Order: sequence, then structure tokens, then C-alpha cells
Amino acid sequence: MNIKSLLLNQYKLYPKMQIQDMIKLIYQNEFAGGHLILDEEDSLRKLQDEYCALRQCSINRTISDTFEEIGNGLCRFHLTAIQNVDINLETVNRFFISTSNSNCGSVIGFENKLDVLRQCCKDEELLFPIEELEGYLNDYRIQRYPAVSHSENYRAAYSPAYRIVKSEYHDFFGVFCKIDSLMKTQNITNVAIDGNCSAGKSTLASLISEIYDCNIFHMDDFFLRSELRTEKRLKEVGGNVDYVRFKQEVIDGLNSGKEFQYQVFDCEKMALGQMIWVTPKKLNIIEGSYSMHPTLINNYHLKIFLYINEKEQSARILKRNGPFMHIKFLYEWIPLENRYFKEMNIIEQSDLVFQR
Repeated sequence: MNIKSLLLNQYKLYPKMQIQDMIKLIYQNEFAGGHLILDEEDSLRKLQDEYCALRQCSINRTISDTFEEIGNGLCRFHLTAIQNVDINLETVNRFFISTSNSNCGSVIGFENKLDVLRQCCKDEELLFPIEELEGYLNDYRIQRYPAVSHSENYRAAYSPAYRIVKSEYHDFFGVFCKIDSLMKTQNITNVAIDGNCSAGKSTLASLISEIYDCNIFHMDDFFLRSELRTEKRLKEVGGNVDYVRFKQEVIDGLNSGKEFQYQVFDCEKMALGQMIWVTPKKLNIIEGSYSMHPTLINNYHLKIFLYINEKEQSARILKRNGPFMHIKFLYEWIPLENRYFKEMNIIEQSDLVFQR
């Protein structure tokens, strides 16, 4: 969504918007929260107080209205929808903090977007008098572009109550709801993320780790050692990883509830390398192809599958790995993965499936 489309769409949705509401929208599009949040507890208290006050209001949004796109990879997360979804306020607060602390923006980018607002007014696509807008912007520039509040008209008409969060949290909102629900009842929660190579499994694991204190384990660290690469093993469906060692070193370690260790497979040396020490945590993410191998799948409380179409997958691999490895993926590793997915019914056994 480009900035012009955003402004026109918001004006249509909220016809009582004033100039300062437009400025606030552009500010959020460029800077998100606009400031670093150093005190998570204080941020959570404010969120809890605001939510408690909202529960007394008659305004109610449906689940589909929970997120409202504002462009630049950002959304408004509407607090009035929380009562209709299984999500913790602590999780929403971390969405907000992670977004605010990772989004910078720039004054130049902001000013360019203000120019779009000017042009929309000049073209009468937005019905704000251009003289009034220029007067507002002149004063605003002198103040060095501080964050602004919604106008009284906007507040009276729409009772805004939201947090600015990254769109990725919208894309995988179902994952966070499931994790929150599971962590209420499980002593430990193990989540598997399987799927096509280049579908974003590592990216999703990293996104989850932005919100929760968790351990992440990568199936790529458990490639087959040389002595296991027999013709028989390589023909085995799902036999491309050392699922036995993963079960013994990681799954059994998690089940012990104690500190444990495992070794990372070194692809350059084709041998076991670095030793990793693991401190028990309530949430554990296991990401990578073959993570839902039949010998492992029953150890997970949540199973996620990421799917990507062949054309996009090929383009991503070529960009990430180069032309030589691209051939290896297309003619060797991807067919083996696809056979594993199909013959072991991995998608059918998954709790959540996302097409990227």
C-alpha cells in the first residue's frame, strides 16, 4: 500500500479525520511508535489500564478487524478486538515494544510523505484547505515534527485505541494465539516449524523469539554424518537428517527438564563441531525441514507448516545460495523434501499451515 492509497483509504473509512489525524497516520507509517520503549512493565501497565477502560465501552471489533494495515510493513492493532481472540496482553505489549524499538524511519522519508498529503489536497482528493494544511505544517516543522495525538473530533467519532505493530505479527497471529493458549496449560511447549526450503521457517522462528523467551533448535545442525550417508539411508523417506541424534540429544534433553548439550554439524568439515549448552525454557522452537519426522512428531504441542510455490521458492534460493547451489536444491534436495512431505502426510498432520 503506497502512501497516497493509504491516505485516501483512511479518509474514506474515517470521514471525520482532521489534518492532525492525517499527520498522525503519516507519522505512524514512517516512525511506528516513534520512540524507544525502555520500561516494558510500565508499557504493560498502561496497556492493561487502557484495555480495562475499553471494556466498559460499547465499541466492539470483530476478529477480522483486529489489525488495520497502515503501510510500510505496519498495522494498527485494535485493543477492542482482544476480547474476541485468545491472546495475552503481555504478548500484545511485546508486539508493540519490538516494533517501536526496531523501527527507525527518517525525517526525509516523513517529509516526502507529507508532500503526498499536500498534493492530495491540491488535487482536491482530500478536502482539507491547502492554506490550512500549509499553516499547520509550517508550525509543525518549527516544532521539529513531534508525535501528535488524534483530534477531538476523531476521538469522539471513533474512540481510537490501538498499538502500532509489525505486519508480520498479523501474518502469523494464529501462531501467537496458539502459543499463548498452550503455555497456560503446559509446563513446557514444543513447537515444530516444517515446510519447503526458503519458505521462511528460520524467519518465523526468529519472529517468535522476538516475543517470547525461548530456545530455538535448527534441523540444519543435524545433517547426516559421513558414516551414516549410506545408499540405503539416502533412499529412505525423510532420512536426510540425523533424527536419531536429534531425538537423543535435543528431545530427550528437553524432556529431562535439566540443562543439556548437543553438537552442531559442521558442513565444511562434514563432522560434528561446536558444543551448544541449553538452559531449560518453557517454550522451545524446532525449525527446519524434517522436524516433523515420524520419530519426532509426537513430541510437539504445536505443528506449523510453511508452504511456498515453486516459482518463488526457486527465485529465493537463487538469490540466497547462488547458481551452483540452486541446481543442487532443484534437482536433489527439493525432490527429497517433497517426497517426505507427501509420503509422510506432513501437511495433513500440521495444526497450522501458511502459504508464503
